[in-house]
Amino acid sequence: MAVLLWLSLAACQGPMVLIPAGPFLMGSPEGGDSLSDERPQRTVTLRAFWMDRYEVTNADYARFVAATGHPAPKNASPAVTLWEQDRPLAGSGQHPVVNIGWQDAAAYCRWANKRLPTEAEWEKAARGTDGRLYPWGNEWDWTRANSASYWAGRTVEFKDGAEWKDFWVNGEGARISKERGLKREVLTLPVGRFPEGASPYGLLDMAGNASEWVQDWYEPYYYLKAPPADPKGPDGILLKVVRGGSWLKPAKSLRTADRDYGFPDDHPSGTGFRCAQDEGER
Repeated sequence: MAVLLWLSLAACQGPMVLIPAGPFLMGSPEGGDSLSDERPQRTVTLRAFWMDRYEVTNADYARFVAATGHPAPKNASPAVTLWEQDRPLAGSGQHPVVNIGWQDAAAYCRWANKRLPTEAEWEKAARGTDGRLYPWGNEWDWTRANSASYWAGRTVEFKDGAEWKDFWVNGEGARISKERGLKREVLTLPVGRFPEGASPYGLLDMAGNASEWVQDWYEPYYYLKAPPADPKGPDGILLKVVRGGSWLKPAKSLRTADRDYGFPDDHPSGTGFRCAQDEGER
């Protein structure tokens, strides 16, 4: 039994990247697309840590489900549930797992002897030390990440809910899904498909594909009081932070400083995760 458990864990131990200790610019300055919950921009210093190079895939998560009996990913809408009979749909093994809640992500990380990254760790891994707007630099490029813009073949910015519905439900998103013969209305892609969108440390899909749960509770004005070294987030009770944007998000939501959030028991069609470890635990 111990050997089988070791094999299961070894199978999910994908490549990790060491993010070095030191300071980086976190958050956004005034102006541009920045939002109030990203301000003030400030220097934050972190200890060294490890981060998964790729988002956790359906194949990774399937091993966890098989080993532990944990419930399979499931959305309230069958049209965006990508698993059947506790297994990923054929051909989706290397896509990022989605339709999971924060508790599910945390449980997987514990099983893998890892943990969820803090919000500050996630942002440093995504943007490096120079405060860049996107993992690859300061200029938006829809060819470098899986997002609404990628599927449209142009930059897409949704101004309100109606525009989003027109694009994904009635317009181009629905057409793309139909043309690809998709069994489900989710446009994730295999992890690592956009090497030109890598972060300064070589992490892939830090913008787009799946949004990612992180450890912290969400508080809109936490940056005003957060400690300057190794912040762990506020003592929250309602919402968890989500980072990175997903396949259905507009360009501004893929910025490295953009903050999203969700209820811990939500199972969104666009949200997955990746794991982290302290430097000495690997």
